[in-house]
Amino acid sequence: MPSIRLMRSFNTYGYNSEVREFWSNKLAALPTDAPYGETNHTLGKCGLIEAFAGHPREKDAKIIVLRRDLAKQCASYINRHDFSNISLLWQWYLDPQYPNRILKSEPFLKLGQVGCAIWYTLEMECRQVYYQRVYSDRLTFLPIQLETVTRAKAASEFLTELGIHQKPVLPKKKNANQISAQSELVEQIAIHIHNLNFNPEAIVDDYIASGRDLDLMQDQRAA
Repeated sequence: MPSIRLMRSFNTYGYNSEVREFWSNKLAALPTDAPYGETNHTLGKCGLIEAFAGHPREKDAKIIVLRRDLAKQCASYINRHDFSNISLLWQWYLDPQYPNRILKSEPFLKLGQVGCAIWYTLEMECRQVYYQRVYSDRLTFLPIQLETVTRAKAASEFLTELGIHQKPVLPKKKNANQISAQSELVEQIAIHIHNLNFNPEAIVDDYIASGRDLDLMQDQRAA
């Protein structure tokens, strides 16, 4: 997995030489004689898509775009105090102060940790839209909804999309938040997101139209 230094490097400078070196070594080490998958979400925040695009194995790759209810997702972060320590943001999430971001974070930071969690949740939604928009002609994306894919029928359909033809096994939750998201908190967050008129498609449209991209390759070539 990427180190804190590497995560910070990509989200500050884009797909630079040290990030490219990490991915070159990682992709070269992947097995070629058996199916292989990873579910470490930090990879998707550190150049995973950029690395596969143009790589000899890009046609082999299937990128799972995991979505879940935004308000419940955000409430889970808040209940666990995930945004109370900057080291946690650097290692697992995103620092709202990163210069390389799609959604402006300043309006959210007035709300403290809650605002930071909301910004991160919406930024990742924008990044999912961005990557599919920019790279769907080269990579295969499989969008799934967490609340649906954890049911037998949807899980079976998902496995079929991955080319796996067998009955799914649905184990009990192992890494679930032990503190249930309070319904009142979820409702408040849902109202806040609704009042923002959050439209990731429109945000990404504006971001791309401005000539910006997450790999910052234009900036690197100019430098």
